[in-house]
Amino acid sequence: MSSTGRLRLAAAVAVLATAAGLHLVVQGAAWYVQVVLAVAVVSATGAAASALRLPSWAGALAQPVALLVVLCVLFVPGQAVLGLLPGPEALRALWALVLEGREVVQGQAAPVTGEPGLRLLVTAGAGAVAVVVDVVAVVLRSPALTGPVLLAVHAVAVVFAPGGVSWGWFALAVAGWLLLVAADAGSRAAAWGRRVQQRRPASGAAGSRGSRGSGVGLAGVAGAVAVVAVALVASVAVPPLVPGTTSVVLVGGNGQGIGGAAANSVNPLLDLRSDLESQGTAEVLSYRTSAVTPSPLRIVTVDDFTGEVWRPTTIDPAQTRALRDGMPAVPGLAEDTPRTDVTYRFTVEALRQQWLPTPYPATGVQVDGDWVVDTSTLNIRAQGRTVTQQGQRYDVTQAAVDPTPEQLRDAPDAPADVAERYTALPQDLPAQLRQTALDVVGGETNKFLQASELQDWFRSTGGFTYSLDAPEPRTANALVDFLDDKTGYCVHYASAMAVMARTLGIPARVAVGFLPGAALGDGSWQVTLQDAHAWPELYFEGAGWVRFEPTPGARTGTAPSWTQAPVAPLTPTAPVDGSSATAAPSSSSTTASAAPTTTSAVAGEQEQAQVPWSGLLVVLALVLGVLAAPLASRSLVRRRRWSRAGTDAARAEAAWADLVEQIGDLGVALPPSQTPRQVGARLEAGLRHEDGPSAQAPAVARLVGAVEGARYGAGGSSGSTALAEDVREVVGAVVAQRPGSATWRWRLLPPSGVAHLRRWGRALLRRG
Repeated sequence: MSSTGRLRLAAAVAVLATAAGLHLVVQGAAWYVQVVLAVAVVSATGAAASALRLPSWAGALAQPVALLVVLCVLFVPGQAVLGLLPGPEALRALWALVLEGREVVQGQAAPVTGEPGLRLLVTAGAGAVAVVVDVVAVVLRSPALTGPVLLAVHAVAVVFAPGGVSWGWFALAVAGWLLLVAADAGSRAAAWGRRVQQRRPASGAAGSRGSRGSGVGLAGVAGAVAVVAVALVASVAVPPLVPGTTSVVLVGGNGQGIGGAAANSVNPLLDLRSDLESQGTAEVLSYRTSAVTPSPLRIVTVDDFTGEVWRPTTIDPAQTRALRDGMPAVPGLAEDTPRTDVTYRFTVEALRQQWLPTPYPATGVQVDGDWVVDTSTLNIRAQGRTVTQQGQRYDVTQAAVDPTPEQLRDAPDAPADVAERYTALPQDLPAQLRQTALDVVGGETNKFLQASELQDWFRSTGGFTYSLDAPEPRTANALVDFLDDKTGYCVHYASAMAVMARTLGIPARVAVGFLPGAALGDGSWQVTLQDAHAWPELYFEGAGWVRFEPTPGARTGTAPSWTQAPVAPLTPTAPVDGSSATAAPSSSSTTASAAPTTTSAVAGEQEQAQVPWSGLLVVLALVLGVLAAPLASRSLVRRRRWSRAGTDAARAEAAWADLVEQIGDLGVALPPSQTPRQVGARLEAGLRHEDGPSAQAPAVARLVGAVEGARYGAGGSSGSTALAEDVREVVGAVVAQRPGSATWRWRLLPPSGVAHLRRWGRALLRRG
């Protein structure tokens, strides 16, 4: 096998070794078989292009085309032309699978199931990486530069694998990369040995490329150290820092908000500027309960409001206790407040969460693992890297509090510490929020009646509508935009009511979690990502933290019975209304779950109907930009070299450097140790005809004489125009003798351009 063949094989092995770590985030083995096939086809296509002596650029373009063909064969043979060629129908089918794969990523926790769409994403991604690695390592002969590309593949496993990635997978990835670097080093060492043994001029200008090019050298060693160091840091440091590995993002895209993301958990940072994207339909929890109407499942409360984002207050270790020591007393709950003990038995499905979902207030929790509870909020959080795991079960006892409207209306003021913490607002809070709150409650001064007025205003009398889109950012404050547009989703309703309640002096916070879910026929309940929800909790002494529901009923059903303030003295029929109100959520929870499904389906149809050509064009432009970078860098250096040559000596040196660089790009070895006269003699010998010197011999002689005159003070010099013409004449003659692959590389992917880019990169790193 040739050195190029060994290098190409090592490149394929490096990609497969790195991709093997994705076993931690994708279930089954079928995906890896398809990855092996895709990488093998990419590598074989490159080898075939080399065997046919096609130009380097042709091989680089043939590989992604071959990858597309193998994707059609593996995933959409029924839609492909002749079962393998990518026609319009096949491309539409592939795009539909891409959307399906995205839904799997957004809707499941790692390890995700190997659905066809997900396998297509993994196979296409690995194949694309194989193309890049092959071009960089084999065509550009810069294998050390493939480290960041392979590291990106390893980072996928690092970020999303439950519990992180073991050192074995990291070692396998590094071993693959080192094998690639070693294969290149071995071929260069062998070539160097042959040149030492031969020590005679070539019979023609077409010689081995020699030691020009990237090499391993000091730059390669430095690159190796840098890549290994970055990978080591990433393997250890990335998992605790990435939200997807420790918390769920309930809004896809930017990692903030409330919605299903790749890790199936809930992010406690609620960003009011984020749109609520489709969360997918992954089941995150199932449970059985003794409650006729289950409560929402709270994961965490957030009370620190910056003006745009809600986040949890930093937990004071003095306010936490180990969950195994039992649940603390319910804050603010009086002994005589009506309550009913309700039991829940949960089974974790796809949820990967550091906070434990429980109905509020939980008075008893039995769960395996190391968990702590915040005594001021009853938030239950895992210690270290513990997260909920599929199949995990835990039991919860809830004190289902059912305060009467009269009790809430007559509640005394909150303790000073509670009022201080939960009525705090940013100093730059727009006055419109305070004024709107005052306008809504009118002259009412009772805090419970004020809260009830706020809830009714959002749900019915204020003209608000539920939307998955965040309000248009017309002002500097998202809540002001929400009040003006009167459209938004649960985060906006909960946030606006909590903030407006605080302006009225009512302690308030926002809870994040899930609606009760859908009742199944066997008596169990199912909670999916579409049930993700946020709601405000307001504090009333004696009842503690009380849930309100300002989000319109199309999403959440009827508001809690205790939040319905009487407009007249309570009558004996009130309990009937209350029972009616509490019975509704059983069906409404299904409605709430179904509504986003319709929206998601519509969005999916729109996405399937319209291929994102703009995104594809951007990707194409980036790829073309990367491929054009070596040629652009060589052209820039040549122009700069000639423009700075202000003297005869400088022009002679510029012409000689230009000649040597272009001859080297054509694959002709011109060792730096040779003198100009030796180089000239070799060029003349290579260009010589059988019947005598070549037509370019005078041009070679003029160039040699000019550079010798500049360096040693012997001979004369010509003007820059004449020297440039001589360079073009000699290079043109060498081009005519070189094979097509060498000339195309000289035209499109010159090795000197790659060397310039590498040198500039090292300079930037030194400056940094």
